[in-house]
Amino acid sequence: MAERRRGVRGLLAPIEDAHARRLVLAGVAGLLITAPLSLQQAIAPRPVVGWLLTLIGAALAVACARGSWYPPGALARAAAAACLVFCAVTLVLGIHQTVAAMGLTDRQLICADDIASETVGAGREIVAGVNPYSSFDVLTYERSVGCAPLTVTPVRSGLFASASREPGPQAASAAAAETLSGHPTGGLVTIFDYPAGTALLGVVGAHGLVLLALLALLLAGGVAVAGAEPRTRRALALALGAQTGVLAVVGVSHPDAVVAALLVVACARPRSVAGGVALGLACAVKQTAWFVAVPLLLLAWRQGGRWRGRFAIATAVAFAAVNLPLAIASLPVWTKAVLTPLTQPAFPLGLGPAAALTGGAYSTAALAVFSGLMVVAVASGILWCARMPRSWAAAGVIVASLGLWIGMRSLGYYIALLGVIAVATVAGARQLDASDDPMQAPVNVMPEASTLWARGAAT
Repeated sequence: MAERRRGVRGLLAPIEDAHARRLVLAGVAGLLITAPLSLQQAIAPRPVVGWLLTLIGAALAVACARGSWYPPGALARAAAAACLVFCAVTLVLGIHQTVAAMGLTDRQLICADDIASETVGAGREIVAGVNPYSSFDVLTYERSVGCAPLTVTPVRSGLFASASREPGPQAASAAAAETLSGHPTGGLVTIFDYPAGTALLGVVGAHGLVLLALLALLLAGGVAVAGAEPRTRRALALALGAQTGVLAVVGVSHPDAVVAALLVVACARPRSVAGGVALGLACAVKQTAWFVAVPLLLLAWRQGGRWRGRFAIATAVAFAAVNLPLAIASLPVWTKAVLTPLTQPAFPLGLGPAAALTGGAYSTAALAVFSGLMVVAVASGILWCARMPRSWAAAGVIVASLGLWIGMRSLGYYIALLGVIAVATVAGARQLDASDDPMQAPVNVMPEASTLWARGAAT
């Protein structure tokens, strides 16, 4: 018991390093950004509260990415205490969800939703030596597994072309059954529409994906913390561990936890080949990583010297290595498939403003407004990375990631990425801030400490 208390006291010891203080505050910022997901039931009657928390969290994360900000010590210590509490919550619930999922059957995991069935089904196509872009059909696969009801994503076309709101599960399942009986209804996404990395992850199977999710997140956190300066490692571990939003992608047979893990490495190591490889692999698995790809590439490009090309080349090589073997058979088919989630006429859905402000109703005006806001968020992040001083340029990655929240569809596994992206970006900002002298980063301690020393010397 005494040793445990000493361990807790060590974690909550005063933080003297300014960057470490910004990191624990970034941990709180990540919690606020993902509040619509983590506090979904509590704030569901008042969605505006969730949006305000997201915006406040984003503003705090952007401030934390600025190397010249020196947060007060008391504020940092309170943030560290909050992060420690949420670290415990994330660890306990993450293990519980993983253990519970491992107790389910393959069919239960696969039939949970069409993301799981598409991932595992495409993986089995790979094992069988078949290109999933040319042959996979999610309805046929779900029927072979025995899913009841069938799960599929409806879009505003075909049978649902005149629908004002997204059809419920029963209507979508009925359309799926009719399609399987030989009477295609349209309005259903039945093809494999993710980059090839998702199919390759599906090779490990439903239970393999559940285990891989937890292991990938732990490994990515370890890589990010190990690569940080010794005096900031405790703060970074607390901030990353506190991100309860990632629980939305733990305990399910989805590839999104792997994407989150890869983005942690890419954002935390923006000047390394490992970071470039991680970004390329993340983009090769899921389109959600594309939202922050250009800002990260711009940050690396602005470093100049040997760093300028290595990150971009590593990203391109990793992405191509995963996708080319399947895309080269039919590039137009691959291109159409991976662009489908970005171009299909989707109904407003999720935890962002679009679904609540429209009441879930589709309209061309809503599509134009929220798609425009999504583009503005990403473009603003790109401009921030390109134009702001290098000591604050990394904040553009956080701004661009908000495109996942403000668009027509802001699903839970989109929002789950935002907290870890914010924390890892703040961690990586220190590397960019020290880019003028890669061999020696400046010691960044609080000014009040040096002031007190000076006063003591004067007396």
